[in-house]
Amino acid sequence: MTLLIDIGQLSERESDRALNTIYKAIHNHGDDDSIWNPHESPFVRRLIEVFTQRGLMRLDAFRSELQKWVDGEKHRPGDRQPRPDGMMQRWTRGELDLVKLYLETLPPGEFTLDDWMMVVDYLVQRYLPEGELRTEAEWLAVRSTLMGRVQANIDALTEKQADTVLAALPSTVHEAEATFQMSPVQRAILDYARVRGAESVVRLADDARHRMRNLIAQHTEQQFLQIPGTPGSSLQTKLTDEFATLNRDWRRIAVTEAGENANQGYVSTLKPGAKVMRLEHYKNACSFCRKIDGVVVEVVAPDAPDKDGDTQIWVGKTNVGRSAAPRKRVGNILVEREPDEMWWIPAGLAHPHCRGRWLPVLEDEPGDDKEFGDWLRATLGKKSEPIRKP
Repeated sequence: MTLLIDIGQLSERESDRALNTIYKAIHNHGDDDSIWNPHESPFVRRLIEVFTQRGLMRLDAFRSELQKWVDGEKHRPGDRQPRPDGMMQRWTRGELDLVKLYLETLPPGEFTLDDWMMVVDYLVQRYLPEGELRTEAEWLAVRSTLMGRVQANIDALTEKQADTVLAALPSTVHEAEATFQMSPVQRAILDYARVRGAESVVRLADDARHRMRNLIAQHTEQQFLQIPGTPGSSLQTKLTDEFATLNRDWRRIAVTEAGENANQGYVSTLKPGAKVMRLEHYKNACSFCRKIDGVVVEVVAPDAPDKDGDTQIWVGKTNVGRSAAPRKRVGNILVEREPDEMWWIPAGLAHPHCRGRWLPVLEDEPGDDKEFGDWLRATLGKKSEPIRKP
């Protein structure tokens, strides 16, 4: 069935934004349950599951306690406490305790809308504090990037070996610098991964806060005005739906960040001239990713002149700023985009939820990363000979 959308009244900029959003949605299969499938790469599979589980535990604790506040289960009879004022964006432990005491001693029937907003803010501060989320993001960024270097030094990894390596890898950029030699490019990759991951999880926490505040406000308004709800639209149902979305968003961060970092880390270890093959074998791979599956490209230095985006990749090559939409609006007509405006084969992932990865073309020499290879062999208890297949 054909569905026509009229964007004629939009400006050029708004039209392009609409087209890009639609085409990104086509490539983004985040609404499919396959997002929960174990990752196809053994190098990041365990990382993704651990990071996912940590985040889901935080979100579930948030949801569970919020439901208890709504149900009046958190009320603790006692002397009423004054309402704290002038709360800061980041609360200290003392401020958290003060808010908790005030809310617990306030009878459920006397909660104002501002009190409910404070409940949400309290829970965000407790379960999704920015500092801890940034630490979690750095943990994922550093270890997934370094697992890319692991991949460049070993052909295959068992689940047990992956756990052994992950336990030995550093968790912060500072520790990674102190443990391994890094080129300026590899150091930059770690920094970009750390910052990008931190922004993603902090943005999710902000989104959780706004979602819950809006949901509670709407529910409170319905109760006050005695607006009947629609069947199946109880607050508990809405909370469940909202947190299901947040759970998927956290999983998206895990899959996307780990995959992007591992690919960039892998490419950063290979010598210019190495050949790698793109692998896009997973459920619901989009048409673009299916098109680049099996493509062999050459690794070149980021500063190499006259790079060929169709046949070469380099560290930092992404689709940021490029478009999946084949046309753009110019005046009142749609015209074909130039090749340099379109998605190309990235060094990392093609788009969010993508699970693309690289495989070496074995007739080419692997990257020269002897020091890291020695560390990996020692960690796995291997002999001194190279792990890679001849």
